[in-house]
Amino acid sequence: MDAFKDLCCSGFIRRQAEELGEQYGGAQGKNLMGGLLDQLDGDGDNELAKNLMGMFTGKQQMSLEAVAGMVSSSGGEQMREHATEKGLDPSLLDGVMNLVKGMKGGDGESDGKFDPSMLLSLVAGLTKGGASGAGGADGFLQLLGGAGDGAGGSMGNIMQILEGLAKSFFNIKGKSSPAIQGWQSAGAAENADDKSFVKWALSILMDLLFPGKKPKEVIEEGGDDNMDTGDKKDDGDVKGWFDGHPEIGKMQKDVFDDIFDTGDDDKNEEDDPAPLIPMPTDFEDNCSCLDNAAILFLNTSLLLEYRKNWRFLYSSRNHDRSIGELMDRICYKGPTILIVKDTSGNVFGCHASTSWIDTDGGWVGNGECFLFSISPKMAVFHSTGKDENFQKLSGDLLAIGGKEGKYGFELSSDLSSGDCNADIDTFHTIQLSSDKSFQVDHVEVWGLGPEPDMDAEKASVQPRRPNLQTRGGHVDMMDLESQLM
Repeated sequence: MDAFKDLCCSGFIRRQAEELGEQYGGAQGKNLMGGLLDQLDGDGDNELAKNLMGMFTGKQQMSLEAVAGMVSSSGGEQMREHATEKGLDPSLLDGVMNLVKGMKGGDGESDGKFDPSMLLSLVAGLTKGGASGAGGADGFLQLLGGAGDGAGGSMGNIMQILEGLAKSFFNIKGKSSPAIQGWQSAGAAENADDKSFVKWALSILMDLLFPGKKPKEVIEEGGDDNMDTGDKKDDGDVKGWFDGHPEIGKMQKDVFDDIFDTGDDDKNEEDDPAPLIPMPTDFEDNCSCLDNAAILFLNTSLLLEYRKNWRFLYSSRNHDRSIGELMDRICYKGPTILIVKDTSGNVFGCHASTSWIDTDGGWVGNGECFLFSISPKMAVFHSTGKDENFQKLSGDLLAIGGKEGKYGFELSSDLSSGDCNADIDTFHTIQLSSDKSFQVDHVEVWGLGPEPDMDAEKASVQPRRPNLQTRGGHVDMMDLESQLM
């Protein structure tokens, strides 16, 4: 700490900090920076500020000193202008400013003496302390406090903060992220819909609202349609839920690192092995029906190894609408995401865990497969473990889950129509379309991760067929039944 204190209060750092303070807050900001360094150079009466400051690099410390200058001047309004210009969504802005203005010297009613530990604590909570270097639950709770909740958090304010984080993430990172910019060209810009962020937030809140219940139960019982926005959760519940959704902390860090300029300059998007948004490759303009919230939802539902890169394989907007064309483009291409939009506006699909092949009456895939809904609701429906009827494909149909005549969903040979069912053994699923029979508006498929070697895929992916042969009079009836279904 002595070495840190010496560095922090050296002539060079002091001059740089005071210049930044003057840049953002005039003479008052310059004087404030000098006062902050004097506190850090004191006899230990601000040990918390020293410890918090030690969490940040020299460049980050100087950025925080500049932020402190903005907080101290104009009642924090310069900070508001800065955050707005950066892209912080209005649904978050007031809550953040409530926190900032409570840091003495920003609220107009205090003694004007700035407390550096409050600013440092806020920034540290928002950008550090979470899993894998993400923002922590303490920062999220501070955002709830700024929204007016005090201890605990109401469901309405948690919803508001989740929506604000997601919108701010795309506002801010979209200015520099090749992945987000790629998706904008692929169709996300044309498909933009703020209501999708509400659906995403509800999908994230499902296990906080209904712990232990599967999405199928909640949706079929209508629980998510009757959320009490005034219902409060205590801090422990919120922290446990937050820790179970690392994408929230990651988004929180990305947003506020940009707001406070505390990002790590040595790291970039390409270094992240499991980014929130995958890099789309080989796509064509407006080939996708997905929007930003749907891409975020789907990517963070996948295994980490599939989150970095999505390869465009098929779109009915760009390719012939036939199952033959589809098979030519998706077979032996590794795991995929398949999305269907029907003419009623329902959007749903599946994650296929292994390559599609002509299954010749059998099945491929494993328990990593899942069904999902994007509209009217976002939810993932996982395997029940009761059977292995995951992926079926032939020149006549593509089907996921269930059995002949009663699939989770199926598409016809000309990709113009399909059927879906909720009552199947393979997945804990709802009926994905409004009606069991539906008309198809759009189909698209994306390959996940690096493209595999086709010869290796042909050798390794073989359909499972019912084994009707018995030897010695011994038959495992449970096994036989699962193969026949």
